[in-house]
Amino acid sequence: MFRRTIVIALLVALLAPAAAFAQGGAFGPLPPATPAETPTPEPSSSDSLTSDLGGRETLYIIGAALLVAFVGIGVFISRDARRALPERHRPDGRRLREEGPHKHKQQAKARARARTKAQKEARRRNR
Repeated sequence: MFRRTIVIALLVALLAPAAAFAQGGAFGPLPPATPAETPTPEPSSSDSLTSDLGGRETLYIIGAALLVAFVGIGVFISRDARRALPERHRPDGRRLREEGPHKHKQQAKARARARTKAQKEARRRNR
């Protein structure tokens, strides 16, 4: 059995280089490539506008879905922000504008209007 394996290995070792030489060298010239036939393009009979309508409708549907998603996300974020706001910082709908933090600005505007009105009346009297 051992002799048989040695004989087979010896035959393979001797015949392998002979088979490699029969194929040609690894760096030899390549055989010429066969030219492939190029298919001729057929003119399409369908109009490009009619085939594009399906794509437009799909894009409109996707755009509408995105718009609805963005509005929904905005509503969710604003509701969550109102819930997370502490009670002392929440706006009170019953409170009057005059009672708010801008009361001093309104008083300053009223004084400025009164001065302007007095100046106009003084100019009219001096004419």
